[in-house]
Amino acid sequence: MRLKNNSSKLFASLLILITHSLSAQKPGINLTYIDSSADPKQDFYTYCNGKWQKKFVLPESDARYGSFNEINESNLKKIKLILDAASKNTKALPNSNAQRLRDFYNTAMDSVRSDELGYSPIQEQLAKIDSVKTIDDLMRLKSEFDYIGVNLFFSCGVSPDLKNSKCNSFGISQGGFGLGDRDYYYSDKYEKIREEYKKYLTNLFTLIGTPHMASEDFANDVFEFEKNMTNTAFTRVQMRDNEKMYNIYTPKTLKELVPAINWDNYFKHKKMKMPDTIMVSMVEYLKNVGAIIGGEIIGKLKVYAKAQLIMEAAPYLTQRFVYIHFNFRSKTLSGAKQMKPRWQRVQNVMNATIGDIVSADFVKLYFPPEAKVKINKLIDNLILSYRERIASRDWMSAETKKAANRKLDLLIRKVGYPAIWKNYNGLEIKKDSYWANVCRASTFLTQENLNDLKKPVDRNKWQMTPVTVNAYYDPTTNEITFPAAILQPPFFDPKAEDAANYGTMGSIIGHELTHGFDDQGSQFNADGNMKMWWTENDYKSFKAKTTLIINQFNDFVALDSLHVNGDMTQGENIADLGGLTMAYYAYKKSLAGAKSKVMNGFTGEQRFFIAWAQGWKSTTRNEELKRLLTVDYHSPAYFRAFAPLRNMKEFYAAFNVKPGDKMYTAEEKRVEIW
Repeated sequence: MRLKNNSSKLFASLLILITHSLSAQKPGINLTYIDSSADPKQDFYTYCNGKWQKKFVLPESDARYGSFNEINESNLKKIKLILDAASKNTKALPNSNAQRLRDFYNTAMDSVRSDELGYSPIQEQLAKIDSVKTIDDLMRLKSEFDYIGVNLFFSCGVSPDLKNSKCNSFGISQGGFGLGDRDYYYSDKYEKIREEYKKYLTNLFTLIGTPHMASEDFANDVFEFEKNMTNTAFTRVQMRDNEKMYNIYTPKTLKELVPAINWDNYFKHKKMKMPDTIMVSMVEYLKNVGAIIGGEIIGKLKVYAKAQLIMEAAPYLTQRFVYIHFNFRSKTLSGAKQMKPRWQRVQNVMNATIGDIVSADFVKLYFPPEAKVKINKLIDNLILSYRERIASRDWMSAETKKAANRKLDLLIRKVGYPAIWKNYNGLEIKKDSYWANVCRASTFLTQENLNDLKKPVDRNKWQMTPVTVNAYYDPTTNEITFPAAILQPPFFDPKAEDAANYGTMGSIIGHELTHGFDDQGSQFNADGNMKMWWTENDYKSFKAKTTLIINQFNDFVALDSLHVNGDMTQGENIADLGGLTMAYYAYKKSLAGAKSKVMNGFTGEQRFFIAWAQGWKSTTRNEELKRLLTVDYHSPAYFRAFAPLRNMKEFYAAFNVKPGDKMYTAEEKRVEIW
C-alpha cells in the first residue's frame, strides 16, 4: 500500500479513535530495571538496566538474550497453543493448510521415529552423489540440490534488479562453504574454531558409516577445498558495496568466465531456460571456484558435496546428528550450553518453510485491529518528522531534498500481516520423515522464487512472516515492514503512554525509515533503482558525516582487544541515530506544544530515552559476541543503547549532561546526519 496525501484527514480520525487519558496509561518503562545507584550522566546503560543485568540469568539454551528474545518467548507460548491444537486436528482435509500444519509438526516432533530411521532419509541423496562420474554429473546434482537448500559451490536465486527494480533478475553469489564467512578460514583468531569444524565434519561422516580415519581425511579435504574456495570471497564490508556486486553477464560471457561448468545443462537441469542476463555478485569468487572445480579430482568434489548435504540435513535426522550439529553450530560458535526444546526448534523451521500458515492463526488471535491503527499513527508521525528534518538539513540542496521527499512519498508500508496470504497449493506434506518434509517445502519455495523470473516484481510480497520478531526496509521496493510479532511489549504496548512507545517502537520505525537514507539506502532512488539522486556536493557532505560515525564505532572495544567494525556496522548505526532522532521529534509533535507530563518522577523526554535504552538490555556469551563481531552488521546491543545518545543535544537537555560527564561528547565531535 502506498502512502497518499490525506494525512490531515487520517490524523483527525485517528485522534478520535486513540485518545487516552494519561492517568489510565501504563508508564511503559520498567522501573524495576533502573539502578538508581548509577548516574545517568556517567553510565546511562547501567542506570536504565543495571538491576536487570544483575538479576537476569542467561538460560543455558541461549547464547544471548535481550528484548527481542523476551518478545519471541512470549510469542512462542502463543504459537505453542496453535501448534498443539493443530497436532490434534483429526478433521483436517487432505492437502489443506490444516493438514500441512498438523503433519509437518507431528512428523518433526517424533524423535523416536527419527531415531528409527537413522540416516535413511538422506541415503538416496548420498547414493546420487556416489553415482557422479563427471563434472557435468555433479552440476546436474547441484541443480537438484539447489531446490532443497543444499548449496554446492555458489548460491543462486531470483530477486529485483538493483537498477531496474520493476523487473526480477537471476543472480549468483558466493556460498557453499560450511563456516559461512571468509574470516573463519583465514583469521588467526579463529584457529580453534577451524579445528572444531574439522572434528564436526569428522563426526558427521562417521555417522553415515565412514571409518573414523577416512572421516578425518574427508574432513581435512573438505576444509582445504572450502578454504581455497573462499580465497577470493568477499568480506562482510565488501558485501556492502552494491555497485561492485552489480555485474551483468550474458550466457556467452558467463561461459567464458567459468568454462569448467556446462551452464546450458545446469539451467536445463533446473528446468529453466538460461536467462538472457545473469547477475554475478562476486566475479572473482565464481571465476576461482570454476578453476578449482576444473582442476580437482571428482572424488574430492563428491566428498565436498556429501559434507554439504550432511551438514544441511543433520538437524532433521537422529538425536545423535542433532547433538553433533548443536555442539558445533550453537555451543562452539555461540557458547550455548544446551539445546532449545524440540518444539521451539521445529517452530523455527516451520516459520522458514510454511510460516504463513501459523501466522494466519497468530494474527487472528493475538493482533487486534486497534494495534494496527496505533502503529500506523506512529508511522505517520515519524514520516512527518522526517520531512521536517530533511527540510532543516543545511548541508542539503533543494534539489536533493526534493528527491528525498519523493522517497517518502512513494514509500510502501506493511504492518502486521499481508493483505493476501501465501498460497501453498501444490505443497505436499507427508508423514514419512522430517527431512523429507523440509526438502518438499524448500523445493516449493525455491520453485516459487524461480517462477518470479518471468514476472514483474511483486511489491505486495512479504519477505518475513508475521510471526517473525524483526522488521526491515527494502531499498529495491522502497518499503518498510513491521510483522505482528514485533509489535508486542516491551517494544510496543497499546496500553502504554506515548513516550515509551515512541522511545521503543517509534525508534524502530524511524530506524527502518532511515535505512532508506543510510550508506546503502542512499544509493537507491524513490522507485527502488540504484541511481544517484544526490547532487555531487550533497553526497560528499553525506559521506563525510558517515565517516564520522564509522570512526566513533571503530573506537568501541567490545571484548578484550576486539573492536566494533565501524565500516561493517555503519548502516545500522546511521539508522539507530536517525531513528532515535526522528522518534524524539515525533514524540514532541504528539504533545502539540504542551509540556510533557511527569510520571514516576520522570519527564516524558526522560522516559523516552529510558525506554530506548531498556529496549537494548542484553547479555551475551563471549563466544557469541566474538561471532557477532565477525558476521553481524549490527553493533552489540550495549553500544546501540548509549552511542546515539552521546550525539544528541536533546538527551543532554533531558538529563542535564555537562562537559566532564562520561556521557558527554564535545559538540564538534558529535554526529548529526538526519
